[in-house]
Amino acid sequence: MFIIATHGPDQPNHAGLPFVALKGAIESGEFPGEPPEVFLMQEATYLAHKGTDLSEIKPVGLPPVGDVVAFLRDHDLAIVVCTPCARARGIGEGDLIAGARMGGAGDMARMARSHSVTLTF
Repeated sequence: MFIIATHGPDQPNHAGLPFVALKGAIESGEFPGEPPEVFLMQEATYLAHKGTDLSEIKPVGLPPVGDVVAFLRDHDLAIVVCTPCARARGIGEGDLIAGARMGGAGDMARMARSHSVTLTF
């Protein structure tokens, strides 16, 4: 499953949903052989910033984003951060958490093409 996320820490309910959806997809077994991938755009770029404490992002009724991301990392989560979106927010490659990288529209298209399902949040 591939997800495009646009909401950040300022909206914890919206920010958590992409990761919970990926976790659920893995647990359901519906997408065997498809590693979870997420493309972070707009305010979601802050979710890949080293300075963001994901354990403090707590959607109502759902686990903290940090717990879900830890689960996803154990399942080879790929995180690509929109380069122009990140730069506009003062985020550079060196500011990203381990396992995240910068990318662009071509990466997003490749990721979408390589998965049977693409969701946006």
